[in-house]
Parts: sequence; C-alpha cells; structure tokens
Amino acid sequence: MIAPATGRKPPPAGRWLLREPSHESEARLFCLPFAGTGAASFRGWPGRIGPLEVCPVQLPGRENRIREDGYRDFDTFAADASRALAPYLDRPYALFGHCMGALLCYALTVRIQEEGGRLPDRLYLSSCLVPSRGFFGMFHPSMSDERLGRELGRVVRRLGGGEILPDLLPLAIRVLRGDVDMCYGYRPPGPYPLKSPISAIGWRDDPDVGPRDLREWDAYGQVTHHTLDGDALAYLTAPTALTDLIAEDFAPAAP
Repeated sequence: MIAPATGRKPPPAGRWLLREPSHESEARLFCLPFAGTGAASFRGWPGRIGPLEVCPVQLPGRENRIREDGYRDFDTFAADASRALAPYLDRPYALFGHCMGALLCYALTVRIQEEGGRLPDRLYLSSCLVPSRGFFGMFHPSMSDERLGRELGRVVRRLGGGEILPDLLPLAIRVLRGDVDMCYGYRPPGPYPLKSPISAIGWRDDPDVGPRDLREWDAYGQVTHHTLDGDALAYLTAPTALTDLIAEDFAPAAP
C-alpha cells in the first residue's frame, strides 16, 4: 500500500540534485547515497556511464541541505523523492544504491510502482540484504559515537577528503546515527516483486553481504548477479568493472 501523505512539502527538485540534468541526455542514472554520506560521495564517479548521465541525489540533513531535517523513515523519503524527481523521470533511467542507498532505491521504486509512475529501467543494488530480512552492515545503533566517528572517518579518507574537522564531527555522527536508526527500523513485508529488472552487486572482500545473501533478491523480480573485486567501499571510486557492468546491464524498456 502507498504510504499516506505526510503533509510535508518536498523541496524544489533542484535541491535534490548536485546539478541540473542535461536536457540532451539519452538516459539518467540517479545515485542514492550510502549511510552518513551525501551526494558528494559520488564525486569520484564519471559524469556519464554509457548512455547514462550520472545524477547524484542529495538527501536533506547533509552538505548543501544541512539545515534541513533528515529522514527518519523510508516511506516519507519515497513519497517526497517520487514527487521531487518526477520532472527528471521523463526518459529512460536507472537507480544505483549501495547498502542504505540500495534500500532507498528499493523504497522509491515501490512507491513509483504503486503510484503507476514511470519505473526505472534497472535497479543497481550493491552490497545490500533484501529489505524483509532486516538491515545488517558495518554500522549498528549500539555503536558508540567514538566508534561511528572512526568508521565514518574511514569512509571520508577513502573519498580522499582527509580527516573530518573536529567542529564538524558531532554533526557528521548525528547524520550517520539517524541513517543507521532509520535502516534498522525498516523491515517491510516481502518479497514485494518489482517490475524493474535488478542487478544485484556483491564485492569479494565484503564481510557482511555475500553471494548467498544476494541470491535472496531473486524473489523480488528479474535479477542478474555480479561479484566484483574489492571491499564494501570499492564502489566509491567507480572502478571500471562497476561502470562496465552498469553500461552493459542497462537496456531501456520498449516504449
């Protein structure tokens, strides 16, 4: 069922994207962020992958939307995002998400499917358990702020950002903790079959999500499976194996 309207007016669509998508693009790839990060986590990605223009999505509560309240549940996110991004879903498109980002992709697709909107031509779901199983990953609500700070620092260093400034660390931890709490509170009944095809992506050195876990996505629709070299954060640098996979798996649906 579609979640009821929340009464919360979504911000202008332009605030959801780092840059305005090109009117000339053949297709678009909307990238949803990993827990504790924003759209800038995709700064290592190219601007285009095959026919797809890469469009990182910005969530409230981080980076240029730092003054806004972050989401606390996936249904509210999906309701807002489906409306805010609708003007940009006027041509073939796909969604990419890693871990929490993959759950965001799933929730958004469920919402669009139930609303009868234009569905993504493919979902790229990286290092993510099926939603009905419950969330599991490198972060946990029981972690101390110190531990979360260390883990977040590791992500930032992989992005080439150096150390988090001490004045910004409490805010960064608060954003991450909010994301982690939201993920652990999300366990929709399932499987819910999606009409969009899925590319389930695993990483050989990921200690949390293995090939057997990703096979559970088979109950959610038409799924192709891929295992790439690297650990759970390898996607941050858009390795060639990943971008080649995205380009090869994308096929717009017939009009």
